[in-house]
Amino acid sequence: MMTAISDVTVRLIGLGLWWFGSLLLVHSFLDNRGARRFVWVVGVGAAVWAYSAGWAALATEGVGQLVVAIVSVLLSLVTLTRQVRSPDRLEPIGGSTTSANAYLQSALSRWDLARRQLAMGQHLRAGLNYQDGVDHLLICASMTREADEKATTMPRPDDLMPVYHAIAAVGREGIPVMERVRATAPIRFHARIVLAAAHLADPTAGRPELIRRALAAEAGSVPGLDLNGDGPLSAETRIAQAAQVRLLVARLMVDRPGLRWAAVPPWLVGSGGAVSFAREKSRFRQAVLPSCAGLTLDEETRQLAQESALMYRELCREVPGYESDRDQAERLLATIQA
Repeated sequence: MMTAISDVTVRLIGLGLWWFGSLLLVHSFLDNRGARRFVWVVGVGAAVWAYSAGWAALATEGVGQLVVAIVSVLLSLVTLTRQVRSPDRLEPIGGSTTSANAYLQSALSRWDLARRQLAMGQHLRAGLNYQDGVDHLLICASMTREADEKATTMPRPDDLMPVYHAIAAVGREGIPVMERVRATAPIRFHARIVLAAAHLADPTAGRPELIRRALAAEAGSVPGLDLNGDGPLSAETRIAQAAQVRLLVARLMVDRPGLRWAAVPPWLVGSGGAVSFAREKSRFRQAVLPSCAGLTLDEETRQLAQESALMYRELCREVPGYESDRDQAERLLATIQA
């Protein structure tokens, strides 16, 4: 259209309409009201500056047209990706995800949506929503820890343990879906995230000798449900998940040696204070269990498999139902040691 019309004024009007449409599109990508206002302030300011400085006229000819075309293609690709990500786009609770509880509810909604999409065979969309669920739960945890340190009254869950358990459960459920769609980088990152979250929710911190005591401490009591209502948030459930996650990560390290599994720089799970979500996510993606500190990648793989086998052995001594998991962990350990 711009090529066919030579009148500068008309072309500038067309460019202005394109810029306005682009801002509207970016606006639709954002859930946070503050971010939306920022986009419009910067966008309008940039338009005024470009017109005053003469850059707007340059954008209607030659290289400028190429830049406009490239930006248009990129925006189209982002739009298509978001459509694939979730055709039933979820709105934040209360219209804006500004509190820990709002992110928590958003994460649980995405978890439920991912399960429904998986049941319908929409594996790519399900995998992306599992990733969103993990991210939103991490935001919830990060905001909660920051609120604790600042002694604010921000609405939040009373305890981070259920949140960490949920992070591990969402990621553990989503990783096989990511494997199915061959999402290599998300597998590597989420494996580390799930490993850290399961460890933080585990009452024994991965120490088999403490399992009997942890189970006995809950004897006679009725634990509450987990955040998603799937089952009891008991010590047994959290210990079993920690063992299962160790087995999952060790298996991934063996089956997918081409992924860059080494944590660089490594973050020792549980160390450090509260940080922003961006830094928290970066730390979780490079998580290393305290028992694996200083180990090489091969040694870490063997250590995770060994811890899983030992934890399952102890669980089998105390409660029935984990025999197949124990056997699987021991087979993997034997394969690694061979």
